[in-house]
Amino acid sequence: MWYFNLALTRLFDALAWPFQRWPAGGLLLISALTGVAMLLVFKATSNQRAIRRTRDLIRAHLLAMRLFRDDARVVVESQKKVLRTNLTYLRYAVVPIVFILPIVVLIMVQLDLRYGPAPAQPGEAVVVKAIFNGAVDDDVTLAAPPGIVVETPALRIPYKHEADWRVRPAKAGRFELSLKSKGATYGKELVAGEAGVGRVSSRRVSGIWSQLTNPGERPLSGDLVAIEVKYPSRQNKLFGLGVHWVLTFFVVSLVAAFALKGVLKTEV
Repeated sequence: MWYFNLALTRLFDALAWPFQRWPAGGLLLISALTGVAMLLVFKATSNQRAIRRTRDLIRAHLLAMRLFRDDARVVVESQKKVLRTNLTYLRYAVVPIVFILPIVVLIMVQLDLRYGPAPAQPGEAVVVKAIFNGAVDDDVTLAAPPGIVVETPALRIPYKHEADWRVRPAKAGRFELSLKSKGATYGKELVAGEAGVGRVSSRRVSGIWSQLTNPGERPLSGDLVAIEVKYPSRQNKLFGLGVHWVLTFFVVSLVAAFALKGVLKTEV
């Protein structure tokens, strides 16, 4: 899983790299490309002829409702047929959606890595959280390189198998925190004060499925389940407006898909 995540992460790094000075540009590009990808997958995995026939039937029933709006029997019968035909259309759409959803999830995970959490700001404290498989070691410690101050000893929360620290970056950069527990050392990247669309990994995790949704760092091994930095949320600016990246992603990808369905000759 790690090598799959690494390859996918490098691909998205390449897509985002030209937009270091305009982060929203990378989000718009990837969202538009996602719309094209969804369209192509839908076309390849759906029964296009049946979808076209079903849509024509829906239009015919709607037209009958307009032409015979004074005939209650025809209107009611046409409404029933529209409902049945819509259910038939949904049946044809299920298969492509099954293929599209995993692709969209993987893309959203990569976008969240770049547009979700914001780097910690110099002078502002953040919480570092470690979650263990079992009891927290009494001697667990967190060390930081120059430029990062660990302000508190470990705050243990036994029932959560958790230990927390408050740390404060003094300058911008990418730093490696070191957590020591039961003779083992675990690293966690902390990003401070960097702008642009660089990766900001909130969590380093263990477990195959957890890695899938947290691809930013090499997976953990040993007694640790996860190490997390509680970053603030990023404020993404799009044409001067603060818009959450998820909203931008869905709007742009859907607009791109519907705008190009005629060009790519896809029935949706």
